[in-house]
Amino acid sequence: MWHTAMATLLRNQRSNLRAYPWTFTLGHIIDGVYLVLVSYFSYVYLIKGDIDSRFAVYTGTTDYVTFAIIGGALSLLSVSMMMNVSRALITEWREGTLETVLLSPSSRFGYFAGTVVQQLYRCMLELAAALIVGVIAGLRLPHAEFLPVLTGILLYLLSCFSMGLLLGCVMLYTRDTYFVQNTLFALTSLLCGFQFPREYLPAILRTAGEVFPLTGALQGLRQSLLTGQMPSGGSLLRVLLLSALYILIALPAERRIERRMFDRY
Repeated sequence: MWHTAMATLLRNQRSNLRAYPWTFTLGHIIDGVYLVLVSYFSYVYLIKGDIDSRFAVYTGTTDYVTFAIIGGALSLLSVSMMMNVSRALITEWREGTLETVLLSPSSRFGYFAGTVVQQLYRCMLELAAALIVGVIAGLRLPHAEFLPVLTGILLYLLSCFSMGLLLGCVMLYTRDTYFVQNTLFALTSLLCGFQFPREYLPAILRTAGEVFPLTGALQGLRQSLLTGQMPSGGSLLRVLLLSALYILIALPAERRIERRMFDRY
């Protein structure tokens, strides 16, 4: 598996350097900076620092700027990670190399693991730019501690990976990327609580958001960054179980879709 992961990482990195211009990464960097600036200007000029008293009760902090900047940065990370994992095989299909991948004896899990690591390397550039601007705009994390934050990050990456796998199945089946991915990203943006506490949502929407492992992972990571607390045991277990469920559904479903996709037309 590890040989497959390393080979996939190196191949994808070389492909990106040779085939895709830096303007692609620059576009994502601009998106991250834009999210930070929108949060800052909304707080300063739109609501003029007037935060609802319930906000502190729901989030454990009165620092809306830090809350929103963390959400914007993590939204950027989740979109990049899920999009890259989910589009991996359909990109192979579009480039005419999918049959080679399917016939090879390489580990499928290793293939996706290499894709994730390579994408994470590129995302660090985007996140770094967004966080630098965020610090200038007022991002402060005085209570963050290493172990809780590391646990939250690992949970968050796991949730993005599992959701990306299942999203990839839908993409392969429908032969569509744009509508499928943007529908999911719109739902997660609303239901997972990136820019505002989920407690403001109606109960039915809060319940709907619980089907995504990203919801609990986002709450746990944000809590560790803002308060220094370890994600709660219930939240940790829920994210792990949902992520495992997504992976257990996605991997066999993807193989069935792969076997049939060349016979559909």
